[in-house]
Amino acid sequence: MSKVYLISGLGADWRMFQFLKLPEYIPYEHVEWIAPLYRHEPLHEYAQRLKAYINDPEPVLVGLSFGGVVAIELAKLLRPCKTIIISSLANRYDLPTYYRILGSTKLHHWMPFRLMQGMYPLAPFFFGAHTKAERKVLKQAFFEIDEQFLRWALEQMLAWPQEKVLPGLVQIHGTRDLVLPLRDRSDILKIQGGEHLMIMHQADKISAILASILEETWTKADTSLPPLRGNR
Repeated sequence: MSKVYLISGLGADWRMFQFLKLPEYIPYEHVEWIAPLYRHEPLHEYAQRLKAYINDPEPVLVGLSFGGVVAIELAKLLRPCKTIIISSLANRYDLPTYYRILGSTKLHHWMPFRLMQGMYPLAPFFFGAHTKAERKVLKQAFFEIDEQFLRWALEQMLAWPQEKVLPGLVQIHGTRDLVLPLRDRSDILKIQGGEHLMIMHQADKISAILASILEETWTKADTSLPPLRGNR
């Protein structure tokens, strides 16, 4: 049985996935971020180091936002039986042009960190965090993120060279995502009204889609054995 590896958004952790409800028999764990070795470490080198924490020979990779980009890089190095991205990019062309223009100014390098964090009051609107619990998770991610990791990750996302959509990739995206607006393709699983953090606000819909995909990916474990559990 393959294990599901959950890769969270930029600088976030397992809390972004806490609202999901996956079938009990599915084993999963959260992949913790590791620090980049140096300021301009290429994403493919970072993924090469991160893959050491994935010990299943045929994993299922589920990446959220920047975690989806990392999941695609990991998929090139591993033999996943399925790669799923949520509110993320399938290739470099999914990134809006205005981000690339901002990136050319190197704003992500010289903008004071406190000023970046000072933009939090606008974050719930742009990310789609509506309830008190959702805003709490977003605020924690905003203020607990490591400055060097943030600057590195933004650079890697802006410069990501991926040209083609990964074969077999499953992409789930909301139609009202303001952070990474939907660049429509016929193969995308679209969530009507879904915002960037729909994994929290529309957790029931995302859970149902993931459960359907995962149930098709492998056969249920022998019910005579106790269910396998991940790091919950």
